[in-house]
Amino acid sequence: MKTGRGEKVGGAAALMVFCTFAMLAFSVLMLGAGAYKNIAGASRDGSDERLCLSYIWTTVKNNDEADGMYVGEYNGVSALFIDEVIGDTAYSTIIYHYDGWVFELFADSMYDFSLGEGARVIQADSLRFKESSEGGILATSGNVSVFIAPRGETAIPVEGGR
Repeated sequence: MKTGRGEKVGGAAALMVFCTFAMLAFSVLMLGAGAYKNIAGASRDGSDERLCLSYIWTTVKNNDEADGMYVGEYNGVSALFIDEVIGDTAYSTIIYHYDGWVFELFADSMYDFSLGEGARVIQADSLRFKESSEGGILATSGNVSVFIAPRGETAIPVEGGR
C-alpha cells in the first residue's frame, strides 16, 4: 500500500502544530517561573526588612528605661544604644549594621567596641537610626521604617523609609 503525498503533508502539518504548541507551552512555563522568582524575591526582601525592624522594636521594648535609649555614631555607622544599670555598673546594648549584618553587642557602657563585634542577628542590606523631635527613634531598614516611642505601647510603621 502506497502512502499518498497528502498523508505525508498532513503528518508534517500535525508535527508542526505539535512542536509549535510545545514551544509555546514551554515559553509560558518559563515566563511564569521568572515572574514567580521575582515576586518571591521581593516578598523575601520585604519580609527580611520587617523582621529586622521587629527585632529592634522588641529589643527596645524589653529593655526600655526612661532616658535610656539614644542614637549614636561609631566609626561612621549609625548605632542604637540602650543603657541600663545592673548593680553599680552601667551597661549598653548596642545595635548597629555592619558588613551586611545587624549586630547586637552587650557591654560595659565605657567599652570602646569595634565594628564586627557582638552577635550577628540578621542579614540586612541597610539599617539607619534617627532620633525624632518627639523623643523616639526612627529605625529604617531598606524601604521600611518604624517609629519606636520610648515607654510607648506601639510602633508606628512609616512607609517609604525616610
